[in-house]
Amino acid sequence: MSFKFKIVPKVKPLFISFFFAFIGTLIGQKLLSYENENLIISHCRQSNLQHIFSYNNLDNIPYKDRPTVLNLLQPKKYCYKYLSAETINQLELLDQYPLKEYDILYQVIGYKIRLYADSYNRIENSRSTVQNRLLLSLSILNVAFLLTQAIFLRVDSEGIEMDNQ
Repeated sequence: MSFKFKIVPKVKPLFISFFFAFIGTLIGQKLLSYENENLIISHCRQSNLQHIFSYNNLDNIPYKDRPTVLNLLQPKKYCYKYLSAETINQLELLDQYPLKEYDILYQVIGYKIRLYADSYNRIENSRSTVQNRLLLSLSILNVAFLLTQAIFLRVDSEGIEMDNQ
């Protein structure tokens, strides 16, 4: 038993316009989810900026407390999700250093903070590119939607004119 779905030619533009609207809605949902993640990434980046500020102002802290402060300069657990594989590999290498001396700890933590900053910047840039492409696609779909609606209205109005004659 075969099932055929036949669309009346007059309704095809309307069907296509609804299809464009549906795809546009899907793209809009994807953009909203991207924006949600962008807020989290932005928060991670801001938190890292605060760590950089703290790192650069260690002179104001007593020498004996500096290692404790340095060990606090870690990103939030949810921020690790946004680190690139390359950054994670470099962080694992840095974790192998013996960090008993303050000077080595200071250098390693400083390098880690820079790695976090670079990784967050890279992911924000790549996500920005994807979002720009999605927004452009959404604009094109909106134009296509309006165009197919115009075609449908024209075909429909021609049908009404024929019925009136």
